[in-house]
Amino acid sequence: MKLLYGKRGFSLAELVVVMGIFMVVMMITASTFKTVANQAAQQSKSVETQIEGIIGLEILRADIEQAGFGLPWVFQTTTPPVTYTEADVTSSIPASFWPSGWSPKSFNDAPGNPPRAVLSGDTTFNKDSLNIGSKYLVIKSTGATTNNTSRKWTNLAYANGTKTIRTWGSSARDLSATDRVIVVKNLLNTTPPTRQLRASSSTVYSATFNLYSTLTYPHLDGDTFEIYGIDPSNALKMPFNRADFYVRRPSASEVPKDCADSAGVGILYKSTVNHSNAGLSLGTPLLDCVADMQVVYGLDTSGAGVVNSYTSDPLATAEEVRTQLREIRIYILAQEGSKDRLFSYPSETIMVGEVLNGVQRGRVFSLKDRIGATIYKNYRWKVYTIVVRPKNLGQ
Repeated sequence: MKLLYGKRGFSLAELVVVMGIFMVVMMITASTFKTVANQAAQQSKSVETQIEGIIGLEILRADIEQAGFGLPWVFQTTTPPVTYTEADVTSSIPASFWPSGWSPKSFNDAPGNPPRAVLSGDTTFNKDSLNIGSKYLVIKSTGATTNNTSRKWTNLAYANGTKTIRTWGSSARDLSATDRVIVVKNLLNTTPPTRQLRASSSTVYSATFNLYSTLTYPHLDGDTFEIYGIDPSNALKMPFNRADFYVRRPSASEVPKDCADSAGVGILYKSTVNHSNAGLSLGTPLLDCVADMQVVYGLDTSGAGVVNSYTSDPLATAEEVRTQLREIRIYILAQEGSKDRLFSYPSETIMVGEVLNGVQRGRVFSLKDRIGATIYKNYRWKVYTIVVRPKNLGQ
């Protein structure tokens, strides 16, 4: 038999050393993999938040841009005067959401005032020691809802005994016979020119489109009218549509799991006032994990056509809104991405607003006080700024 020398296995000591090296390598690899996985998840949620923000905030921006579209400036004289209903029934939003005495009714111009295109006020959500809370924003226009009828309009003129009404040649744009409409007369010979809501009695200021002509009498050659779609089927509670934007924390089951576990983080919603019962619709979520919304108005108080002052206070009358409001700035504080235990937010506060003409507008938001001293740190916070110049206030 031939013996083989120099051929032997590993000793126990060698195996222990190799296994130790292997375990160290595995631990380093696992730690690296966990870090990479966490970063990938964070980046994925961050991108998701950004996409959601683009879509949801574009809805808000578009409604602000169209604020005032189709609104009458004065009402036709009737005996008794024209009256309407706006937000009238109890809101589904808890009473604790409102400062004492407030509700959606606080933003009504009903029963007899021309509607203001833009309004806002404080809520109790994340209210601070200065009694400043996240803002409640109200936009009024014929298009401030999502029904197809509200996207339709046409104009009408009488000349040389002939009536001319514009048609678009598209079912998506032309009003149908049963669409509920209002009729606004252009009073060009008044100083200043104005837009008059037509009414056949104190409570009849709308009609189905096939009967719109009942709201044009009496008329003369040279008279022009605008006809605006409001609702596809319901008799109108008000001669416009209204959208309300607000931040609140819903029930625990409705809060997205990636949002910070804090009473100070909610959802940005849009609700509309229904013509069926004058109640607020259930809110449509626009942006998750939101902590604050502030509103600042840029005004032209000199009549020069440029913004010369800023305020956080809503204007008192529809005429002031039309003649002075030139710019609306919205600041929304939201969580970006999900919780990251390896990240620490560098500041206890964040500015939800900006300095304009040397004055701080909006507010300094305390993440520590409103979100929680041990909660806010592991989240990234971002302020979305929307600057809109409404197109339809003075037209």
